[in-house]
Amino acid sequence: MYMNCGEKAVARKVFDLFDEKAVVSWNTLINGYFKNGCSATALVIFDEMMRCRVELDGVTVVSILPACGYLKELEVGKLVHLLVKEKGLDRKLEVLNALVDMYSKCGKMEEARMVFDEMLERDIVSWTTMINGYVLNGEARTALNFCSVMQMVDSGIKPNEVTFTSVLHACSHAGLVDDGLYLFNLMQEDTRRSPNVDHYTCIIDLLGRAGRLEEAYDIITTMPSAPSHAVWGALLGACVIHQKVELGELAAQSLFQLEPENTGNYILLAKLYAAVGRWKDAEALRDVMNDIGLRKEAAYSLTDM
Repeated sequence: MYMNCGEKAVARKVFDLFDEKAVVSWNTLINGYFKNGCSATALVIFDEMMRCRVELDGVTVVSILPACGYLKELEVGKLVHLLVKEKGLDRKLEVLNALVDMYSKCGKMEEARMVFDEMLERDIVSWTTMINGYVLNGEARTALNFCSVMQMVDSGIKPNEVTFTSVLHACSHAGLVDDGLYLFNLMQEDTRRSPNVDHYTCIIDLLGRAGRLEEAYDIITTMPSAPSHAVWGALLGACVIHQKVELGELAAQSLFQLEPENTGNYILLAKLYAAVGRWKDAEALRDVMNDIGLRKEAAYSLTDM
């Protein structure tokens, strides 16, 4: 309860009151620190747990591996993998999926693929984690091929919303416009898998990176629901890159209505004006920001405690 409320220090005080600490108590503490953005502390607690010779279980593994992946602590992740084999936990699907995710986030796709290939059974999470791993590690074409293999090998498993988001991201970053549009159109034709706002954001980003801004705008105008700030933001960002002022102004005006206090949108439009030599408009926009009391946020550093 205290962890869910963000009260990490109080949760730890309660934990320290226990005369005997069961594995569920350690798991709750580890998972709580990770979910509250304290991955490094989660690893410290895991080390403390190991020193106390507490037998880990599957929940421990799926709690600590995300912290390893986030911090790219490959050596700790490998140690957990060894413990998984020793304790016979490598038959649990959720444990294997967590291992694939950890190796992927540590940039070790060969190891992730080895764990994946050794699975006796796989679910949509297994496939999507592999696809997302290839995307994260810049292997967009492999991610796309993996999605095709999934549908051929495991006929009972179909891509879900998360899978499509990962593949569309891959297409966007690799410039695979035709492949991305094919997948997007496939979703639109299938009433059971119609695109959500994340998919629209991906396809706008894909077209925007390729300089096909009019097509991107046409898709926005045909969305079944109101475009989100992420959708308009993707278009505005592309307009800045390709110096498309008119479309950029349209996107910015929508963003000003959706996020009136987001200084980033004003700064992007000012940057667009400056890029095409419209210095007076750029300066006028900064005056507008001053008049409504908006200031560019100062940069800061976030340290994981």
